[in-house]
Amino acid sequence: MRRFICALVWTGLLTGLLAGCGDDDGDQAREPDAAAPEPGLVQTIVLTSAGGKVDPTAYLVDDRDQMRAYVRTFTDRDRAAAAIQQAVDEAGERAGRLAVATVAIGCDVPEDVTITEDGDSVLVTAGKIANPQQECFVPTTSIALVQIP
Repeated sequence: MRRFICALVWTGLLTGLLAGCGDDDGDQAREPDAAAPEPGLVQTIVLTSAGGKVDPTAYLVDDRDQMRAYVRTFTDRDRAAAAIQQAVDEAGERAGRLAVATVAIGCDVPEDVTITEDGDSVLVTAGKIANPQQECFVPTTSIALVQIP
């Protein structure tokens, strides 16, 4: 009798262990894809007296034609291009693509941005400034470097 109970217990343990080793695809379907990048602000580049114009259209950093067109909007094109390149270098390797957009010109630098997709284009808009300054000595141009999937 003792051997019979031990055999039942042993069989039950093995069955429980083996059941835990099965391949369950149902749980994997619910887990988010860790490789998929999230859209978000990587860095805000702030240039003093750089000119430009606020435009929510994001320009892809790895597209030379888009970057040429974007840099042309600034008064000091060389300084803008160098600042963007430095920010891209600091960002390092990313799973998504990097893009830039001029989100503000004035006395305040926005702390966050909203990224939305509109068909084939990506739009980047500045978040609301809680306590805007009334005046400043020199306007700053805020460029959002963002990661997009």
